[in-house]
Amino acid sequence: MTHHRSSRHVVEVTGDPLQCLSATAEAKSSASLPPSVSVIGIDGTSAHTRAGLAALLRRHKRNMSTVPASLSHVIVVIDHPHCTDAWTTSKVHRWAMSIHRRIQRARGIDTDVTALLVNRDVDPHLICERILELAGRPPGVNPAAVHTMHDIRAHTIAQASANDFI
Repeated sequence: MTHHRSSRHVVEVTGDPLQCLSATAEAKSSASLPPSVSVIGIDGTSAHTRAGLAALLRRHKRNMSTVPASLSHVIVVIDHPHCTDAWTTSKVHRWAMSIHRRIQRARGIDTDVTALLVNRDVDPHLICERILELAGRPPGVNPAAVHTMHDIRAHTIAQASANDFI
């Protein structure tokens, strides 16, 4: 688990060690503040079928049962070779929404759940920049969003989520 302090916001990085999260995970600091953003890496490269991806998502959903009260955003970065496939996007959106609802029921407050579908060609510094931009924002208008790198290449995650919601 790595913490990155951005002003007064702490980003916690957990899950599978993805190459695209290397820039975010490199910024190690001893955080005395609780995290406001949780970034979870999921290596989906071994999920070659729809059933395999669905099983992988179910397993990771079970691991997200307890979320600190300080979190305003959960960002799940999924490295999957078929990240732009319509079925994958739809499945991941339903999954993100179910996590949002689970957190909302358990805590009674909103936490945005954003899934970033990436592949091996992603710039780790762009991912880090987008995550740190989101760290200072409150939960937005779109409680569960799914974005590809194309969506956030020219826009922040918050802008892409608002565009997706509208």
